[in-house]
Amino acid sequence: MKRLTVLLLAAVAVTGCSSPAQTFEIDNPTDAPLIVRVDGNELPIAAHASRPVKLQPGEHHLRTPALGDVRFIVYARGKGGLINPTLGEYVIASEIYVTGQDQLQHFGTPRHRIDLGGVSFEGPYRKTHALFIDRAWTFGVREPFPDQQTVAHVDDSGGRIDSKIFTAPDFIDYLESSTGQRGAYRRQQPAGYQAPVHALQAAPAGLPALDPAFEAHAGPLRQLYARYLRATTADAQLQLQQEDFQAQMAFTAATAALGASLPAAANEGYNVFVHTHAKLMGSAALVVP
Repeated sequence: MKRLTVLLLAAVAVTGCSSPAQTFEIDNPTDAPLIVRVDGNELPIAAHASRPVKLQPGEHHLRTPALGDVRFIVYARGKGGLINPTLGEYVIASEIYVTGQDQLQHFGTPRHRIDLGGVSFEGPYRKTHALFIDRAWTFGVREPFPDQQTVAHVDDSGGRIDSKIFTAPDFIDYLESSTGQRGAYRRQQPAGYQAPVHALQAAPAGLPALDPAFEAHAGPLRQLYARYLRATTADAQLQLQQEDFQAQMAFTAATAALGASLPAAANEGYNVFVHTHAKLMGSAALVVP
């Protein structure tokens, strides 16, 4: 359990000019310096360090010796995130912060199984090696995961769930430290964590397959996604996001009663289609296929 303390002061709202640019952190989890070029600009990154870069909606190019030239699009209304030029493994872990032990009853404990170098971990964890990792955390890869936070307000639940993104070795250290089991990973994997080699994955050129009954209503979503992959201005992206929302509502209404008469595989395919569509359309940046 992590501790949440309420600061008995009025919160001050800070406002300012908004910008369509998004802030990404380019991270280097390796033992050697790395040079990344973004839109022709050379960005050196020290070992085990990161640096921010602001990117406007539209088409961009990233180049590294390992990846070559990568064409990608940043999308309006995204929240930025982490750029992972080494395609290393990262873990997003969640912790419950509460004002008191008795408040834990208000929170569930989601459990997922991940594998790091042949060793399994189960808990509120998510693993990824994507080039672009959408921001879904409170604490960045080079920020500590504090044991206590002081905040201006806590709702009736008496707490909240916050997340942090870790490199794989940092996650292993964090877990061993927090559980008091130093050396547990090496007891299972004596060689220690060895970063696997991953290939770059571009965004899919199209959405997943569907059962014909569902497919009869999927055309507008497929067409919008195809157009979205070519949208390189903020105005075009925002327009397509609005159109996609309407198309998604129409698709949901048209297919709501179909699943009951279809086999389990068809409904599983439907869920994959919906999840994939939402993830792609909500991404801060996509590698152009």
